[in-house]
Amino acid sequence: MLSAEQGRSFRAPRSLRAEYEEFIEQRIEEYKDGLPRASILGIGDEAVQELARTEQYTLTEVLLQEQVDSIIRRRLRLPSYRRWRERHLALRAAQVQPTHWGLAPHDPVVLLAEFVREQDTFAVVGAADGACALFLAARGAKVLVGDPDLAAIEGLENRAIAEQLSSRIECLVVPLESWTPHEPLVGCVIETSALAGLSALERAELIRRLKAVTVPGGRHVVMPAGGPAGKTPPVSSDALRSLYADWTVARAKDPGAAPRRTRNVGFLAIQPEQPAQPEVRQSETA
Repeated sequence: MLSAEQGRSFRAPRSLRAEYEEFIEQRIEEYKDGLPRASILGIGDEAVQELARTEQYTLTEVLLQEQVDSIIRRRLRLPSYRRWRERHLALRAAQVQPTHWGLAPHDPVVLLAEFVREQDTFAVVGAADGACALFLAARGAKVLVGDPDLAAIEGLENRAIAEQLSSRIECLVVPLESWTPHEPLVGCVIETSALAGLSALERAELIRRLKAVTVPGGRHVVMPAGGPAGKTPPVSSDALRSLYADWTVARAKDPGAAPRRTRNVGFLAIQPEQPAQPEVRQSETA
């Protein structure tokens, strides 16, 4: 059985300098990926000529690669660390707010905000519009996203790159009827729209597997049904509540809604902490 400490090891936040270096490297690699081979070779020739004008006598592969990256960096006019830091901090301040992602304050995923610690692992079932996954990543979580739709996954990956959160999100094209996250989860978000193609039994089995890899005290959020469902009827969040009968469930509340309009608004489920094992007496083992 997983322990709470195993699932929530405390890790120091990554430094801004490390995030900056990753940002620069990612932009350079994206630029290279978009160039034909002839253009890459041309930059290599330019790098050799620049190095030849210096007092560097030993041309190594590492030195050449660094010079190529330097040329690309100039072409892209990538910002200095100081300029990037100013923009990055402003972006991060906006990203931790639910409204940045189009989330309402009463959406159940927002209840996870204060529960997330740096590098906690969360799973998100269904890419949807990416709001839940990106919101958790902006809060410092490591997010695993599973969805069988390649286009939805690619859309989330592109949005994560634009928001400078791609290093915190792992997107997987997987069949949900058999997907099990590969590491212990502190929490999970289930986009009900992603379950529309599954049978009731497949949905129950998926949630059972997700619960099994969630650490004691972990949280699951079931989002309200929304978004296009095509010809398949959407799955209501209320239809999944019975699968969390052994957890503590809190229904999301919209303060602006009428008292009777509380169906299918999603909910937060909390797994009980691991109960203490009863002490075995000597006489019972004899």
